[in-house]
Amino acid sequence: MKRWFLFWIAVTFSLAGCASTPTVVEKKAIEKKEAETTVIEPMEESPAAPPRLFEERDLLLEGVSLLSLQDRPDPEKARSVFVSLIQRYPRSRWRPAAEAFIRLIDERDAFWEANRQDHILIGKIQWEKTKALQEIDRLKKTIRELSEKLQSETAALTQENEKLKKDIRRLKDLEIELEKRERKLR
Repeated sequence: MKRWFLFWIAVTFSLAGCASTPTVVEKKAIEKKEAETTVIEPMEESPAAPPRLFEERDLLLEGVSLLSLQDRPDPEKARSVFVSLIQRYPRSRWRPAAEAFIRLIDERDAFWEANRQDHILIGKIQWEKTKALQEIDRLKKTIRELSEKLQSETAALTQENEKLKKDIRRLKDLEIELEKRERKLR
């Protein structure tokens, strides 16, 4: 979680550094605000800073804080905050940072979706692999049974063939003996 937090902070500051600088009017307002804050006055009487400038920054920081929650970051709410900043302040100096965060959130969502699809495919492949292995085992068993049956039938046919050969030899012997008797009788 600390890595995500540090990542988001680094991205925020790098994008904020790339953002456009405030206009001369905004610089003068900020300088005036800083000059007025050095004078100690009651809170109600001090002139308010330009609300737009701080609201833009507050929206950006709110989005970043939603991303960097340690227990459970909320990128969907953060995305809506960044979109709100872009819609409400289209020329804001924080717009590039908000757009970058939106792209990062969208890419993260696309990555998680692709990862989820990969896990689904991996599950299907594992199921099909298990099914194929079961089919292979069943076929091996069938082949074994058929081989044993073939061997037993081959052995039976070999015995029968040997018996028939013996019978043929006996018949030949008997035929020869019969011819001998016939010759003696003539």
